[in-house]
Parts: sequence; C-alpha cells; structure tokens
Amino acid sequence: MCVSLLLIAALAQSEPAVPAGSGTFARAAVAADHPAAAAAGAEALRAGGNAVDAAAATSLALSVVRPYSCGLGGGGFLLFYDADGGPDEGGVCRALDYREVAPAAATRDMFLDDPEGSRRGGKAVAVPGTVAGLHFAQSEWGELAWADVCAPAVRLAREGVPLDEHDRAQRADFIKGFEANPALKTRFAAFWTDYLFAGVLPGTGEPVPSPQLALLERIAAEGPSAFYAGQGAASLVAAVQAAGGGLTEADLAAYKPRLVEPLAGTLDGVTLHVMPPPSSGGIAMLETLNLLTARERIAGRVEPDSAAGRHRLVEALKHSFADRAAFLGDPYHAVRQGTPLPTARLASPEYAAALAAKIDPTRTFPPAHYGRIAPTPDAGTSHLSVIDAAGNAVACTETINLIFGSLVATADGVVLNNEMDDFAAIPGRPNAFGLIQSEANAVGPGRVPLSSMSPTIGVRDGQAVLAAGASGGPRIITATLQTVLNRVRGGMSPAAAITAPRMHHQWAPNWLEVEPEAYEQVRRELEPLGHEVRERAALGAAQMAVRNADGTLSAAADPRKGGGADGF
Repeated sequence: MCVSLLLIAALAQSEPAVPAGSGTFARAAVAADHPAAAAAGAEALRAGGNAVDAAAATSLALSVVRPYSCGLGGGGFLLFYDADGGPDEGGVCRALDYREVAPAAATRDMFLDDPEGSRRGGKAVAVPGTVAGLHFAQSEWGELAWADVCAPAVRLAREGVPLDEHDRAQRADFIKGFEANPALKTRFAAFWTDYLFAGVLPGTGEPVPSPQLALLERIAAEGPSAFYAGQGAASLVAAVQAAGGGLTEADLAAYKPRLVEPLAGTLDGVTLHVMPPPSSGGIAMLETLNLLTARERIAGRVEPDSAAGRHRLVEALKHSFADRAAFLGDPYHAVRQGTPLPTARLASPEYAAALAAKIDPTRTFPPAHYGRIAPTPDAGTSHLSVIDAAGNAVACTETINLIFGSLVATADGVVLNNEMDDFAAIPGRPNAFGLIQSEANAVGPGRVPLSSMSPTIGVRDGQAVLAAGASGGPRIITATLQTVLNRVRGGMSPAAAITAPRMHHQWAPNWLEVEPEAYEQVRRELEPLGHEVRERAALGAAQMAVRNADGTLSAAADPRKGGGADGF
C-alpha cells in the first residue's frame, strides 16, 4: 500500500519552542514520558545493549515512575525494527502482542447488570502481559543479561523518585475522590495506602520509593515466573478475587505473548510499520492516510492549515473510527470462528477510494453517513521510542487502561489494569472513552480486547528513521498520526512535531476536539461546515525518536505529560 500525501496534519507550521524533554545525540536516543525512565534506557544502551534492551529497561522503570499509566499490571505492543534481521540487505520489522487477556471465567454478559464493574474493581482486571512480553522480547532480541536490564528499575524503586507535577496532580485528584467517598478507602485499601499515601502526599522533592521493590528484585532474579507463578501469582489472584474478580492462577500460568505480522504502508519514501489488530491504531492510521490520498486524487491538493485541509482530515478520521467500531476486535477469536477480521480490505487503497468519494468539501454529515452501527446518545497509557547506533528501533506502547487502572493493588504493590473496559462490555454502548464497539469486540473467555495503541516505526534505505507513538485512549491514534505527518511530510523536528496543537475526532461522540492554541481558529473555520467544535487540552501525549539527515539522532517527549529524552 502506498500513501502519497500532500497534506500535513499540523495546525501550526512554525517550529514551537523546544521543550525541555528533547535532545540530539550522536549514537542512540530514547524518549519516554518520564526523564528517569529515558535515563534507564540510555543506561542500557551505554552498557552495550541494543534498542530492545533499552526499551525493556525503560518500560520497567516506567512501572516505578508512572504507575498510573502503565506497569507490571498491564500489557502492550512492541514493534522492533531489526536492521540486520532481513534475509537480504536491510532489516525486518517484528511485532509483539502482549496485550492483556480476559480470564477464563469471563462471559459476554458479565457486565450487563454491573456496567461500572468493567472499570473499577476485580471484575475489570484482565490477565497482565507486560512482564511476559518484555522478557520474551529481551531474551529473543536483546544483548544484555535480564538482571542488568532490570537493574535501573530496581534502583529507582529502592531509592525513590520525587513526584513530578503530572504525577502529583493525578494522585491529588484521586485523593479528593476518596475523601469525598470514604468507602473507597476500605474497598481499595492497598491502593489508598501504597499509592495515595493515605491521603497525605509526600513533600515536594521528597523521594518516593516504590511498593513494587521486592517483586522487581524477584523478577530480575527469576524472570517471569516470579510474576506468573508462586508468590507473585498468589498475591495477584488474592487481590483480584478479594475485589470481586474471577482471575485465577491458571489464567496467569496460561498467558503467552504473541509474535504477529506488522502492517505497513509508505509515506514520502518512508515505510511506516504499524501494529495489526488487536491494535486498532495501525489500521485506523493507514485507512486515514489512504483516504486523504484518494481524496487528493479526486479533488486536488488543499493546504494543511486551511479550513479545507482540516475538514478533509476530520472527515477521513470519522470514516476510520466508524470502521474501527464496526469491524475490529480480537483477531485470534475471529480466526477461530472462521470469520477473520477484514484487515486487508480496510487498509486497501481501493476501499479508501470508495469512501473518499463520500467526502463533501462543503459540509459534514450525521454519524450514520460514516458508521455501520448506531451510536448511543488521558488515560493510563505510556509510550517509549528508541533508536540505537546500529539502526535498530523500538516503538512500544503499554497501558493499564484508565488512570490507575482498576484501583486494585496487590500485596506486591502492583496496580492492576482495568482492560476489561476495552471490550465492548455492552456492545453498542460507549466505553469509558466514549468509543462505540460492536459484537466483534465482545467479552469472552481468553479473548483479547481491542486497543487504540499505535506504535509506529518509519524506515528508509534499510535504517530506522522514526519511532513514534502516544498515550491518551483513542487520542493515541490521532496524536500519533499527526505527529508522524508533522515529521515525515512537514519536516518538523521531533520537538516541533510533538508540540504542535492537535485535533481529534473519533466519529462517536459526534464532535471535534481541538487544543486551546488552535481552538478559536478551527471553530471559526469548521462550524460553518456543520462541525461541533469543542476545546480540550492535551489531546494525547506523544514520544518520538528520529534519525536526522546528518546521521545524528533526536528524541522528544511530550511536554503535555512532562517526559524526557536521553542518549549519547
């Protein structure tokens, strides 16, 4: 599939001020949404590790310093571009799915009488995949000893890291909620004590050790068995079952990450590698790019910062998100049922051409014009990007779903995901992110929920030139898409590509969100075409690492979340 766009999704073409969380390096670069995590990745690289070692070290560190976004109790997707792994000259992109899985006791109707149960409490917890996924990737493709990769996270957990502004704000909000509803202090007692400090935040600059220290030490020494068997498994299951869930030690023992085939398209000579389902992000990005290309062939080029350019992007996104709702879900279950997901069709230029003909430059339409199911009237995710000296790259997005996940914390200090809400807990009704989903993403035993995570790697002439992704629920897709367009088509630095103001439309609910810097302009331009435009701050938080034309490497973390870049 070839994507050839004459459109930049940026709302500002001038280079914004360079954020603190960015830098340019000679040999290797890491971007993550916390400086200490980026430093952990750089430490692995300096020790002789490759991009996969750095990614694993960064992820484990994020479990300590961003426990409300990701961690041992969650799951994710990892793309690895192996510059020397191809059969001929050049490399190969590998994709690893370590998304969470529904427990064996899960049923399609388990949330019909308890819709909030998919979001908080034990029923919301799916089998975590992060530890198994990271260990698989590092043992298959890394260079360092596993214990050495774990060492920075163990040190951070022992010595502690002060809460930064973003972290402090998240915990303060939860403390207010618990104070307003004291029953939560008993229901989620371990979380209240370990992560909300029984209502008293540490002082500014005071190091905060992690309650996960002992478990991280065991994982460093024993590998995944420390988490999926023995004491670790017993602690996890006890916490989930005490909170009303049905996850068992057998569910943990059965968990395995999956190697899958990535999807790919090209943009301006850059091959973009993306995740297939259960990621919806890769399909949505490729379909949107194809739609824009097809529309350009029909109606010609429009300037990216014009009303016509923005309208075209929004209309393309509405089609892509409507298809996400209608067609995407657990690909493994679909194959078992003999009804594979229509991945190839959704990503094809021919399909996009038919949809592009429906775009009207003078107006927008009601949701039924785009969707196939009727709609019913930032979140806990983190992304890291790495490029190393050999031309390898990793784009890795991990999550516990909502901020602080299910609020269930184990005796080992692990905050557990609430990934069951990423299923269509009640098909046809919106989830916590307002996403409408179909029977294709219904709850079922052993099934994998659909995800918006969108790790992306760009390759030119056999070398990785871009690794990108974002956090923020469904805004992951639009943040990653616009950031990639800003870099590849717009030629922006990573810092500028990430900092530029963004838009978001996900088909349902039927309104366009725009960041404050561009809100008034977009409202004036697009309201006359029928769009309902709303202002919203921080539409996702992106991280990017790139290879520059002179061979240096640059990385940037999104100032919306206060991340950092490191390298050497």
